[in-house]
Amino acid sequence: MRSFVDDTDELCIISDSHPSIRKMISTIYPASHYGCCMRHLGENIRNNFHNSKEVIHFYKAAKAYDRCEFNDHFNQIRDLVPTAAETLESIGFHTWSRAFCPGNRCNIMTSNITESVNSTFDVEREFPIVALFDEINRRFALLFHQRHMELVISANRFVPSIEKDISKYVNAGNKLLAHQIDNYKFSVTGHGDVATVDLRRRTCTCRFFDLDKIPCPYALAALQAQYGADFGNL
Repeated sequence: MRSFVDDTDELCIISDSHPSIRKMISTIYPASHYGCCMRHLGENIRNNFHNSKEVIHFYKAAKAYDRCEFNDHFNQIRDLVPTAAETLESIGFHTWSRAFCPGNRCNIMTSNITESVNSTFDVEREFPIVALFDEINRRFALLFHQRHMELVISANRFVPSIEKDISKYVNAGNKLLAHQIDNYKFSVTGHGDVATVDLRRRTCTCRFFDLDKIPCPYALAALQAQYGADFGNL
């Protein structure tokens, strides 16, 4: 893996919370960040503590962009099941919470991608290692070719799911008011909230832009104010 993927602090590896995986990551990729799969941890919490309200607050805390919102939900967990809160604290907020992750986790909160690959090669996983890698190479080459042919005539710059999200955020951004306060900095208001967007640093006080690396509605409102009619060509 190290010959293909460099060890850097911009790398974040998501897996279940098995100790051997965490130990391997700290040895092979010491500069990277380890992230625990939200789904695996959530199911462990459900099975070990048997409290549905606590699980709901766990998922909301894990997905929260803002640490204040995270604390609101985590305090609910602490009130409902103190031992569950202690367990989550011992694991480390930075491994399972979006708000506390120090690396570029983007919008990857689960190991679903890996699980999908595992299911794709369910039969081939029993092959000898060379045959397995040959089949992985053949299958992925076919899938990438099919996806390329589907999108080669498309004007989209993103995969379909992200394109759909951005379209939704553009519509939400159209309802916001952006006021320029510096060369690339804007104060954006709407829906009773105020956010500060820095286009040069690609940040927003809502932290969505910072963490998911996709422009939030506030950032899109700022981009539209900054570039006007050229906004759609960015």
